[in-house]
Amino acid sequence: MNNFMNRVMMTAVAFAVMAVGCSDNSTSDSGTTTSEKMTSVSAGTAETTEPAEDETSEISELVETTESVVTSEIIETTESGETVAEQNPVLLSSPVKTSESELFSNRDLNPDYSEPDTVINLTGNGAEVTGAGVTVDGSKITVTAEGIYIIRGTLDDGQIVVDADGAKVQLVLDNVNINCSNSSAIYAVNSKKVFVTLADGTENILTDGTDYVFADTEKSEPDSVIFSNDSLTLNGTGELEVNGNFRDGIRSKDDVVITGGKITVNAVGDGIKGKDYVAIANGELNIKAGQDGIKSTNTEDASMGFVYVEGGTLNITADGDGIQAETVFTATDGVFNITSGGGSTESTKTHNDDFGGFGGFGHGGGFGMGEKPDMPEDFNPEDFKDFRPEDFGDGERPEFPDGFENFNPENPEMPNSPEMLAFSPDNNSDTTDTVSTKGIKASAEISILGGTFNINSADDGIHSNADISIENGNMILESGNKGIHADNTATINNGTVNITKSYEGIEADVITVNGGTVEVVASDDGFNASDGVTNQSGMGVYTETTMVNINGGNVYVNASGDGLDSNGSMNITGGTVIVDGPENSGNGALDSNGEIIVFGGVLVAVGMSGMAESPSEKSTQNVVSATFDSTLEADTLVTLLDDTGNEIIIYEPAKSFDNIVISTPDIKNGQTYTFYTGGTTSASEVHGLYETGGYNNDGTESGSFTAESKVSCVGKQSGMGGGFGGGGGHMHGERPDDMPEPPNMNGGKGFKQPRQ
Repeated sequence: MNNFMNRVMMTAVAFAVMAVGCSDNSTSDSGTTTSEKMTSVSAGTAETTEPAEDETSEISELVETTESVVTSEIIETTESGETVAEQNPVLLSSPVKTSESELFSNRDLNPDYSEPDTVINLTGNGAEVTGAGVTVDGSKITVTAEGIYIIRGTLDDGQIVVDADGAKVQLVLDNVNINCSNSSAIYAVNSKKVFVTLADGTENILTDGTDYVFADTEKSEPDSVIFSNDSLTLNGTGELEVNGNFRDGIRSKDDVVITGGKITVNAVGDGIKGKDYVAIANGELNIKAGQDGIKSTNTEDASMGFVYVEGGTLNITADGDGIQAETVFTATDGVFNITSGGGSTESTKTHNDDFGGFGGFGHGGGFGMGEKPDMPEDFNPEDFKDFRPEDFGDGERPEFPDGFENFNPENPEMPNSPEMLAFSPDNNSDTTDTVSTKGIKASAEISILGGTFNINSADDGIHSNADISIENGNMILESGNKGIHADNTATINNGTVNITKSYEGIEADVITVNGGTVEVVASDDGFNASDGVTNQSGMGVYTETTMVNINGGNVYVNASGDGLDSNGSMNITGGTVIVDGPENSGNGALDSNGEIIVFGGVLVAVGMSGMAESPSEKSTQNVVSATFDSTLEADTLVTLLDDTGNEIIIYEPAKSFDNIVISTPDIKNGQTYTFYTGGTTSASEVHGLYETGGYNNDGTESGSFTAESKVSCVGKQSGMGGGFGGGGGHMHGERPDDMPEPPNMNGGKGFKQPRQ
């Protein structure tokens, strides 16, 4: 047990803190006024958090039980003869927590305040102190030595200051209400580490004002309700409400660690901000922020600037990003309920029918690596039916649709229409004029190993400037832009990803699905593989390193643009892939500038035939593409039977269609198969794909084929099969009579797609 009297002797000559107090200009014990001290305070330099093992010894006496421990055994006395415990009994009733991460020390996880050194009773405009290590200057209470400090009561307009060089200070909030009108309610000027512990069963409130008088005028600091120049930990089991009326709620210029408690933050700026990192092991966070919800900011050290979460519940509503990591975001567990930028309804991005794989504006060229320009409302690809490149020779130019009168294929500029003139490519970069409104954002990497995510974002749901890896977890994403976006790679190995609303579902240079369940609803492309750098010119320019790879899992895409789109290649080796593609002929259920190769798995892709593509003859698994004589309504059953009447595929598209592409191991060489449309089945289904064995043989025969090559065709084909730039095989069939030749609208030149 600590020797209380020794601590009193050690702190007998405590110095007065040199920090601004709240609305209190009274003279301190040393005779120095608050205004004089304001000019002499400088912020401490942030340190890297000490190794967790350094703190292990501090609580080696911690009982190995989850039962409550009563502090009545404290027997050290004050000079008045009154024991601290007699005056201030404290209960510790939190289970012993563990963590595999070295980010959390034993003391972070298990706050023991059963042997306090000092008790501070706030009295409205001052404080009564039992113990040592504290100076009181009006309503400014300064902790000057290492120890455990129990704080309770109210400060109407005051401040708790920590100024204890090299010390670890634990502030235990026991039903505290502190208001500071012109600075931070808790200001850690100088220490090694500060613990803010929420006593069990207590409710605590910290509030600042709308205008600050800065202690450090050069840095305009402090600037948050809780502000620390050094490492900051919040733990315990009680409740804390933080009201940030000036800027941020909780901020450390080193790291912020949270391991427990119910913490509510209302801030006009960022909710919680740590420079080196923010690490969360447990607790309930309820954050409402005028800027970012949780943020790390270190840009100087590549090993810092991260956000790590291994547990707890995070409820975040932010006008900016929900969570923003300067380097890496990692989640191993936890519940994330995030609304950023007002949610997906605040997005203005809309999809308009376009040329699909055509040169100037489609996926093969121009803006085609993801986001396409808004077309005039009356734009229709059929208006270019009589348009031919040779018409640009000597003589009269052909008649253009409204809005395209000034278009020059040799010098492609925006068509002269109000809609097009207003178009500005959105690269989602964060500038001083643009507020980033993503759900979770990281500049380097996002690694999701587990957890539950419910994200509603005005911009991207999950965004990385490098890579995204999803190893497990469950997520529901509603996005006004991309559900998931990575500049480099987006890899899904397991878990459940449900993008219920998006402009584009998943975008990356390389998109890989190895397992799990992926469901995407998109107003434009479902998957969009694009490097974001290549100057896409001409029709179907091929980017060698860009690709979509589906090796396993269950993938369902419902897209108004292209279902699966790659500016490079597309490979399907396993899993079940279902695509409900566009209801317009300007896009396709499958769209690749290289080859689409099927090695295995089950593929069902449905859409309109105008831009329909099929896999390449290089596929090792048989494929059939069927175009029906007329457009069929949504929910019309399509059944493929073999020549003995066995069901191969039975599918019910969610939208109107006239083309279906199917690949399955059950299509065998040399055998004959027949399509039936309409009819009914008694089997169960997932995303329109029914189990076999329930078909009632009541459909209408709609075409047949014999599998004599890797790609078989039924009906007229678009001629778009297999891609363009990568040498993919074209389908055996005719171009529809009303399908115009694809024009090379940009004369071999294109627009560079800006990258996020």
